[in-house]
Amino acid sequence: MSDIKRRIAFFLPTFPAGGQEHTTLLLMKGLVERGHRVELLLERKVGAYLERVPESIPVHELKRRSRWSGYPRFITGWPSEALRHFRGSIGLGERSIPLHRLIALVDYMEAQHPDVIISAHDRAPLLAQWAAGISRHRVATVVIERSIFSRNYAASRTDARTHAVMQHRLTLMRRLYPATDQLFAVSNGAAADLADILNLPRDAVRTMYNPVLRPELTERAAEPLNDPWVNDRTVPLIVTAGRLAPEKAQHVLIDAFAQLLDQGQKARLVILGEGPERENLTRQIAENGLESSVRLPGWADNPYAWMAASALCVLPSEFEGLPNTLIEAMACGCPVVATDCPGGTREILVDGEYGQLVPVGDSTALAAAMAQTLANPPAPDHLYARASDFSLERAIDAYEIEINRLAGSVSG
Repeated sequence: MSDIKRRIAFFLPTFPAGGQEHTTLLLMKGLVERGHRVELLLERKVGAYLERVPESIPVHELKRRSRWSGYPRFITGWPSEALRHFRGSIGLGERSIPLHRLIALVDYMEAQHPDVIISAHDRAPLLAQWAAGISRHRVATVVIERSIFSRNYAASRTDARTHAVMQHRLTLMRRLYPATDQLFAVSNGAAADLADILNLPRDAVRTMYNPVLRPELTERAAEPLNDPWVNDRTVPLIVTAGRLAPEKAQHVLIDAFAQLLDQGQKARLVILGEGPERENLTRQIAENGLESSVRLPGWADNPYAWMAASALCVLPSEFEGLPNTLIEAMACGCPVVATDCPGGTREILVDGEYGQLVPVGDSTALAAAMAQTLANPPAPDHLYARASDFSLERAIDAYEIEINRLAGSVSG
């Protein structure tokens, strides 16, 4: 624990209910408990997770100002080549970089004097780095990449407008990110991917694991669930959790589950989460006659209790930055099976030592791994020991070291 207390700002576009916001909240609370002054800065002060932010963490919104307010300083505060690329962003809609928010962020830096600003998601890191180059107050900038950008970029090709936005963002990332004081990624896989797309050496991106294991998780995992499937211990329960989206590939899990039942295995499947694929998944369940054995209950306030009550947790994703779901399940003593997708999954499972890995999109291999794990589950203590490597305490220790190093380099 450091004796030096820093002023730290976390900067995101909004604060909805999601994994990124959940992780940010844990980091903020952990740093506040260490005595640091932490603030949450948002482009727009909206989102379901705002109600979870404690009073000890001030929440600031980038106030909307005249679009051209501060424009002369902007002109003189950044190289003409970068300005040309900024002008190119106008007309890309909600994902462009609005000048009034850029100037509002500069105003925040000069008024509040943060030591470090940690940004993530969408255009927030671009805004932060741009503003830091203009601000008269020197602030250390950190960008966190929590996904596999190259995969998101490739997926955007299905929609011309989305792909144009992603192309433009990548151009700005390649020009602005190298000037960032530190680039973080949540896994070695995500770090290698970010370094590759930015044409930077691998050591330019530092791996910083998410805080996952914490006392609250184990306490909530022990809470009872009043659900008939949980209460019926004669049929194994399989769970997965995540946004219902194409890249999460719940459709592959449903196919694998159908094969598992065809092989004579008794089981039930609960898919926790919400998202745009709900209709397609519901149709798939009906077409396979699985209505009595597969449920889509939506987001769960306490997914840990579901994991603790389940015989198996499955993650069928096409790519993952660092899948907290796997770590949470292991912390609850629940065996896991996952696809060997780009990102941090193989890191968590240590090349399959803590759970079987199968090829992405291979429902037959997934069904086989599920059957084998149900028949021969690993010991809960073995799983918990690995989950402990991703504890809140370890994550806050690592962040404190980096924050002090970066703040010291700026002030020194």
